Amino acid sequence: MSHDGWRDDPTTRPVPQGNPPSPYGAPHDPGSPNQPYGAPSGNGQPYEQPLPGHGWAVGSGTAAPNGHDPATQVLPPATSGPAVTQVLPSGLGARPEWSQPAGPNGPAGPNGPGGPGGGGSGRSRARGLRSPRFLIPAVAGVVLVLGAAATVAYVKLRGVTVADAPGTVPSATGRAATLPAGRTWLSGAWTGGSLSAERVQGFGDWRGQPADVVTTYPAYKTWDELKASDWHVGTLDGFKGRLSYGLPLLPSKDEGTLADVAAGKHDDAFQAVAEVLNKHGRQDSFVRIGLEANGTWFPWGADAGRAEDFKAAFRHVQGVLKAASPKLTIGFDIGCGTAFKGGSDRLDGLTKLYPGDDVVDVIGCDRYDQYHVKARNQGEWDASLHPSDAPGLGDVADFARAHHKKMSVPEWGVASQQRDGTGDNPFFIYSMYSFFLGNKDILAYENYFNEAEDSLGSALFDSGQNPKSAAEYRKLWGQKPNLATPAAS
Repeated sequence: MSHDGWRDDPTTRPVPQGNPPSPYGAPHDPGSPNQPYGAPSGNGQPYEQPLPGHGWAVGSGTAAPNGHDPATQVLPPATSGPAVTQVLPSGLGARPEWSQPAGPNGPAGPNGPGGPGGGGSGRSRARGLRSPRFLIPAVAGVVLVLGAAATVAYVKLRGVTVADAPGTVPSATGRAATLPAGRTWLSGAWTGGSLSAERVQGFGDWRGQPADVVTTYPAYKTWDELKASDWHVGTLDGFKGRLSYGLPLLPSKDEGTLADVAAGKHDDAFQAVAEVLNKHGRQDSFVRIGLEANGTWFPWGADAGRAEDFKAAFRHVQGVLKAASPKLTIGFDIGCGTAFKGGSDRLDGLTKLYPGDDVVDVIGCDRYDQYHVKARNQGEWDASLHPSDAPGLGDVADFARAHHKKMSVPEWGVASQQRDGTGDNPFFIYSMYSFFLGNKDILAYENYFNEAEDSLGSALFDSGQNPKSAAEYRKLWGQKPNLATPAAS
């Protein structure tokens, strides 16, 4: 079909298509996908804890400027090297309180309405307004309010608000404090808005820790546009971290085929991409060749009938890129929860499209809180890790370990209810961080997809769109990381 009018993308996030100042064109045409993620998940395979860790040998590559070893380091089999067992912190088991609705006075559960710390039980005895038991706390409260107001006024005079300090942000779930600090993986975002190094810095200031990696994409309506797409890299000059660069295998105007790419008919376009990255000093970029490989909303997205063509095109483009820029880190990724059309096994979207260990450094998937992989409580989260009809986060982690590769989550985020998401969902934020902790032995990087447009509605940063999720994210990601030590070293 023609991609002049895009099919609706099940992940419903825009891909950059334009020139400055807008980093992307209009979102994909609205519409209701025909069960893009397949039938609703059943019981699925539970996410069992603790997770086994795997030792990995330090490679010969040069460490990245931020101190984190390159993701191209090879993981040895579990039988060699020192084994590391990643035991998740206590309290990461089932939390039935999250399956209960929130009450008017706070979150449900042990500290919510009716619980020990709740304010909605109605069983407290009423106190007279003149009772000393009322007056003393009331006077103290007035003093505290006045003091807080004076503090806010003073801080605002300096151009900063109290809310700008991540340490003052409460955990929306009330559970963030149970998770340890010191992430060992690279972390960043697609920042949304006007893409720039300054905006990436603003995101880091907002969350309390600078971004280590940032998402970008080229313009790719035509082959000529892809070859000339310099701005989407150059606008990030000054950002000292690494790029997660989503590289299309075909332009959006249906020019050519995957077989043409595999035959080398468009090598000049991919050489131009590598030269742009070299020009801007981005030789250490993560390059996601044919991102979301199982996503048939993209012109290169493959079903069972195009699997071999996809793998051949991926392998050829990897050779072109590496010849022009040998230090690039090559990523293969899929859309988590997306069923593989024409497949016979739920994992076919991962296993049938994987192009081979010799051309892949990092294996990943994009994960959004929508469709049948919504995660509003522990049961739904567990099922989403191994969906009944598609690969999930847990499957990708297992696959990466089996192939002794690092893992990535290049895009993830909440999604608006208008896009069949759960909206403002701090439980999903907490669960993703818990998953990252449990798999930090193989996790290379993750990027939150911060997009306020109606195409997704996932924004946490500078929009006020999902305040509870934003509070949870800042509480967890505002902690000081430990990037000097390689994961599971």
